[in-house]
Amino acid sequence: MRMLVIAGAMASAATLFGAGTAAAEPADVMPGDGLYMVGVDILPGVWEAPGTTDLAYGCDWRRLWKVEGDNTNMQYIIGNNFTRLSPVRAVIKPTDVAFKTVSCGAWRRVAQPPPTGSAGF
Repeated sequence: MRMLVIAGAMASAATLFGAGTAAAEPADVMPGDGLYMVGVDILPGVWEAPGTTDLAYGCDWRRLWKVEGDNTNMQYIIGNNFTRLSPVRAVIKPTDVAFKTVSCGAWRRVAQPPPTGSAGF
C-alpha cells in the first residue's frame, strides 16, 4: 500500500510541475551546416546564405522528401545545388521533409521575390 501512495505522489508532482518542456517554434534562421526538419526546425520559404568561404569545397544544399541515415541516397533528394557562387538561394516548400546544408554559411529566410511577367505572376 505504501508503494501506491508514493507512486501516486510522484504522478501528482509530475502533473503539477509538467512532464516536459514545450517545443520551440520553427526558426527563420539556420546557423550553419546541418539537417533541418521543415515545420519543426525551420519554416518553409525562400532562404538565402552567403555561400562558401572556401572555394575548394563549395556550398552544397539538398531538399529532402525522406530522412534516413546520412541522407546521401539520391532517391531522397527533391532538389539540390552545389555551387561556389554567392549569395545562395533555395526555395524550401511546405511539402519538403528536411533541408541539408554543408559549407553554405548561415541561412536566413527572406521575403518572397516579387511577381514577374506582365500578368503579375
